[in-house]
Amino acid sequence: MSEKTFQNDLLDFENFFEKFKTDLKEDLNIRENLTDEEYRDIFKLIIKEYENEFYNDFSEIYIYDYYQALLNNVMDSIINFVQKKQLLNNDGKPEIIEKERALSKNILYLYGFELAEENGELEFISKITHKQIPVNYSATQIITNNDIFFRPPKGDPKLRGPHINYTIEYSVDYWINFQNEILNYIQKFENSHSKDYLEDLKDYRYWLNKYRIFENLLVQKNTLNYLKGGEKNVKN
Repeated sequence: MSEKTFQNDLLDFENFFEKFKTDLKEDLNIRENLTDEEYRDIFKLIIKEYENEFYNDFSEIYIYDYYQALLNNVMDSIINFVQKKQLLNNDGKPEIIEKERALSKNILYLYGFELAEENGELEFISKITHKQIPVNYSATQIITNNDIFFRPPKGDPKLRGPHINYTIEYSVDYWINFQNEILNYIQKFENSHSKDYLEDLKDYRYWLNKYRIFENLLVQKNTLNYLKGGEKNVKN
C-alpha cells in the first residue's frame, strides 16, 4: 500500500468514526466533546441499567431470542432433514448442528454473556459489566447441548427419577410439535409483557449493537495508528 493510499484510508476512517460519535452524541443528547474512554463508560452505564432492569428475566429472554432465531434459520432444515433421513444416513445433520450452535453463541455474544459456574451453580457473567446474572435449567440445557437432536427429558431434574434418559429425536411429528411449542412460547412471551417492556428490550439491543460497533472501531483505530506510527519509523 502506498503512503498516499494509506493516508486516504486513514482519513476516511477518521471521518467515519467522528461521524459515528457525532450521531452518538445526538442519541445521548450530549453537547460537550468526550474522550473514547468517556464514551465507553457511558455505554457501560447504559448497559448496566438494562442488566438491572432485566436481571430476573434473562433466561426467558435468551430462550425467546433463541426460539426466534431457531424458527427463522434452522427449523425448516430440521424438519426437512428428519423427513428425508434414512437409517444410518446423517447427510446434512452436521450443518444443522453447526448452524444451531452458531445462533446460540450469537445471542450470548449480543448480550456479552458467558455461562460460568459459581459455587456449583451455573450463571451468566456479563463480560461488559462483570455482573453475575441468574440463569435457569431450561436455558442452560439449550446453551450446553451440542447436538440439537439429543433431547433432554422435560421437567425439573430435581423431581425426576434417576433412570430417565435423554433421547435421540428424528421423529417428524416431534419436531412439528416442537415448532408449535416455539410459536406458543414466543406469543406467550410477547403477550405477557407490556409494550414498554418490549420497547425497552429493543432499545437495549440497540445500545448493545452500538457498543459493539464502537469497540470494533476503537480496535481499528488503534491498529491504524500503530501502522501509521510504524510507517513513520520505517521511513525515518
